[in-house]
Amino acid sequence: MKQSSTMRLSRLVFLYAAARLAVVAGCAGAAVAGVRLFGLEVSLTWVLLVGVLAGIAVSLLALRRLRTRINDEIRIVDNRRRYPSKRPRP
Repeated sequence: MKQSSTMRLSRLVFLYAAARLAVVAGCAGAAVAGVRLFGLEVSLTWVLLVGVLAGIAVSLLALRRLRTRINDEIRIVDNRRRYPSKRPRP
């Protein structure tokens, strides 16, 4: 069964959001683990802030291909809405 462009776009956006949250959570967890591993005395708030900021940067680089696919799907959906076909919909 072939998916519609709108459904594919929704799936890709959900996948992107979940992947981005996972990367950010992983980086924040790694920052907390690193501080505890080295026994540093740093506030947990600052460690989490640095981890989240690093995760945002990493996810922007790591998920570039997925963002490109999302942009392509957005273009397809926009073109279909802008130039609807002349045939009737079933």
